[in-house]
Amino acid sequence: MATTTAQGRFGSNGTNSSRSRDAGGSVTDRETGAPAKASGGLRARLTSKKFLVAVALLLAVAGGAYKFLAPQPVVPPSGGDVVALDPTTLNLTGGHYLKIAISVQLVKGKASASDFATSKAAELTIDEFSDRDVASLSSNPARKKLTSDLLTKLKAAYPGEVFDVFLTQFVTQ
Repeated sequence: MATTTAQGRFGSNGTNSSRSRDAGGSVTDRETGAPAKASGGLRARLTSKKFLVAVALLLAVAGGAYKFLAPQPVVPPSGGDVVALDPTTLNLTGGHYLKIAISVQLVKGKASASDFATSKAAELTIDEFSDRDVASLSSNPARKKLTSDLLTKLKAAYPGEVFDVFLTQFVTQ
């Protein structure tokens, strides 16, 4: 196989090039005799169809993975069923009485009125409001504070089930 030195646009004009043309006109490497790879340059590689399709495919896969694996926003709980407890009469200090009734609003989707056991809620209500004096229960801020404390205790006793608590009857004597 006859080889000639590539000159002009294929060579470096007189310098010893590592590429040459064989009799068929293809460019070969002088040392190995293997066909030389065409050097299209970086610009040609970045604008090739295969490269653009690969980049588009990579972006599509990355976008799909982000959409699939992205954390879902946490929906805050909302109120559901309301369970009314029977009115209870409690002893206060100084021979006074308190008649109280509460309603417990459950978390929607977590608890239902038919499955809610009210005995613990009634016990916590008795513990929170009994043995107090009438003066400490007479003001609206004091009642709101006691109701807030009762809600905290109910949420601890019924984790994930209680949304809110309402005073439906509150009479002192």
